[in-house]
Amino acid sequence: MFLLFLCSITVFHLWFISSGRFNLAPDEAHYWTWSKRLDWSYYSKGPIVAYLIALSTRMGGDTEFFVRLPAVLLSTGTVLLTFLLTVRLCRSGLAGLEAVLLLAAMPLAEAGSILMTIDAPLVFFWSLTLLLIHRALTSDGHRWWLLAGISLGLGLLSKYTMAVIVPQTFLYLTLSGQHRFWLRQPGPYLALGAGLLLFTPVIYWSATHNMLSLRHLLEQLGGGKDTVMPLKSLGEFAASQVGVVTPVLFLVLMIGLWEVGRTGLIRRTDDTALFLFCASAPLLIACLVTSLWTKVQGNWAAPAYVGAAIAVARWRLGSSGSSISTWRWTRSRALFACALVTGFLVSAIGHFPHALASVGLPLPGRLDLTQRLRGWAELGTQVSAVYQEMSRSTPTFLFSDRYQVASEIMFYVPAHPATHNIQIGQRRMNQFDVWGGTEGVRGWDAIFVTDQPHPPDAVIRSFDTVQPERPTYSSTAGQSPGLHSWSLFRCYGFRGFPPAEPLGY
Repeated sequence: MFLLFLCSITVFHLWFISSGRFNLAPDEAHYWTWSKRLDWSYYSKGPIVAYLIALSTRMGGDTEFFVRLPAVLLSTGTVLLTFLLTVRLCRSGLAGLEAVLLLAAMPLAEAGSILMTIDAPLVFFWSLTLLLIHRALTSDGHRWWLLAGISLGLGLLSKYTMAVIVPQTFLYLTLSGQHRFWLRQPGPYLALGAGLLLFTPVIYWSATHNMLSLRHLLEQLGGGKDTVMPLKSLGEFAASQVGVVTPVLFLVLMIGLWEVGRTGLIRRTDDTALFLFCASAPLLIACLVTSLWTKVQGNWAAPAYVGAAIAVARWRLGSSGSSISTWRWTRSRALFACALVTGFLVSAIGHFPHALASVGLPLPGRLDLTQRLRGWAELGTQVSAVYQEMSRSTPTFLFSDRYQVASEIMFYVPAHPATHNIQIGQRRMNQFDVWGGTEGVRGWDAIFVTDQPHPPDAVIRSFDTVQPERPTYSSTAGQSPGLHSWSLFRCYGFRGFPPAEPLGY
């Protein structure tokens, strides 16, 4: 049954990314631009996402399918690893099937199965590291610890959130009476050393780039100038988790974590429950605490739900014994079934948002999160027509005042021309600022793409002539309700952009 489910969702995901229903998300397009300039690391993230996209697109071409193919393969791997870890911890194939069903029903996990962002490799290596750590705990020698360290390092190269698995592991070893002896053995420290060794390219890159990665990370964790209202920010993060997981499924996951926490942490009667609690709860708690002083994105806690799904499977396995009352047995089954139904239903709506309109229940615009995935190819076609005309006589580059738009038009203009994101007003740095490169296009013409009706003074001063392209292009590309047009400006005789300081990192 598990293999049938695994094959089915993999085939579905492959079909979906080949269907062209959704254009690349802005982050996907931005990571694709990274893959065209491979480096040891990048401004905000490690290099794994760029390497994977580069490998895939160089085999199959710069298409939406091959940009997203690594996400599908990684998500399939995550499902397989979750099943193997559950079977190892619970000694039950049925528990393994239940855990992967819970994981697959989460809209957050489903989005990560088709969108090639940093979360796909992060959750894969998080799951792999948990499996290797548990294998190392029950083995002689240090081979499995070394493999766990390699997986840790690859996870760190995917996203820095992977670092949380280190204190989680040492917390478990400290609390576990059965495996505390490993604190006196070299195995865990070998794993940590291997992980840090693999992470050195990021350290090197940051050290040679004014510590940009560290500055960005500290600002994301609340070291910047932005301030939040603690209770409001905490409530927003909690609400985001309920939203990306779905309410009933979130409740079931929290019950599972409570049960393994009660038996493993409080009663100290179940070492496996303690392992599952330490594999998920600390990351959720860290995100909750961090939200008291800065905005925490809804996907930051994504890896924690792997352990939480397994915790539910273990709780349900214990709830099926003969000593359990009929009420508890019925409640467990009803909650589990309701969680799966609502989770898969919301995920289905996310994949096919227009299906509701066909039955007279159109999805409100503010609830349709897929708006950011539509219209970019259309915008790229419009920009490409202007680019082909202008570039016949003079070298021409593209630029925008938002890195998301710059990335999208670079991908969807077939020629993939030189593209830049300039700083107009106050904004944070991004990878385009690291690359720079506008000095090399002085004297060129350009096309400016923006959602503003008029070009800013900084653009007008940087060119000999700036002319609006008529008509204004209507498009749904990445737009919020009430904003439905993009302005294109033909810019002639580039003289150089005025220097500007970023608002932050």
